[in-house]
Amino acid sequence: MGDVIGKIVRLQVQRDPIKKRGEGYLPDLIESVPSAAIDAWGMVGRSAGRWIVDAHHKSHPESRAGGRRALSIGFTGHYDEMAARFGSAPLGIAGENILIDGPGLWLDDLGEGVEIHTAAGATVTLERPRVAAPCAEFTSFMLGLDSVAPIAEIEDSLAALHDGRRGFIVAADHTPKPVTIAVGDEVRLI
Repeated sequence: MGDVIGKIVRLQVQRDPIKKRGEGYLPDLIESVPSAAIDAWGMVGRSAGRWIVDAHHKSHPESRAGGRRALSIGFTGHYDEMAARFGSAPLGIAGENILIDGPGLWLDDLGEGVEIHTAAGATVTLERPRVAAPCAEFTSFMLGLDSVAPIAEIEDSLAALHDGRRGFIVAADHTPKPVTIAVGDEVRLI
């Protein structure tokens, strides 16, 4: 078993895509949930007795990236860095599915990925982490702009959100049956 890197402090789903051409970045479509189920198709959240399919799940009617970006993780330490740079960074605003309480780790730190150990004794492995590249929509939103700025005008801010500060995309394509996770579950390096 790998080193413990933290506990899940927030789970969330995007009810619909939060980045829309012509409309910018729409964080109101992010919904916090107390528990979620992960399988090879992505993540669905559970709240108030109902399931909410994340916009990146393969079965979502507006599925993003054709299921190639099943889900994402982020760290509270990176939110501290974003808040220092932009003045504010409410936890979860970047749209990651799983937020882990702990220092901001980097791609090299994550190695092969992470394991979530549930209170019920189950484990789900999230593999092949890669940086979730920041987009002009999110960066413009963080800058407090009324519209999406041309990339040339926000290059420094885009760079400040790169390298994992905006989160990491992970794969669960090897998970044939859903595994239920919850806020408070422990996260370890593989």
